[in-house]
Amino acid sequence: MDKDVLISAGIDYDEAMDRFAGSTEIFEKFLKEMASMKVIEPLQIALTQGNSDEAFKIAHTLKGNFGNLSVKPLYKTVSRMVDVLKNGDMLSAQKLYIELEGEYTTIAEAIKKAI
Repeated sequence: MDKDVLISAGIDYDEAMDRFAGSTEIFEKFLKEMASMKVIEPLQIALTQGNSDEAFKIAHTLKGNFGNLSVKPLYKTVSRMVDVLKNGDMLSAQKLYIELEGEYTTIAEAIKKAI
């Protein structure tokens, strides 16, 4: 695993290693899953359908997942989305989704390159 590629993509590698007790194998497994599963698609569906409750639940779960993996750019954006969805602001959430989608694509490509 090329940690420099992960770091340049915004992943706090050292923090992740602390969280994963130094197990690069487990960390790599979760990163691969995140990069290959298109984990943000259910959020897009909920936002498109106007289902703010479901979008909030999905965004909150993604916040935890991205935080646990120390993927800072995604964590920051989805955290803002959780806040706006908490207030029922679907328009702002949809705008943030566009930002999240771009970041996710960039990071998923970096993960694939690093692993």
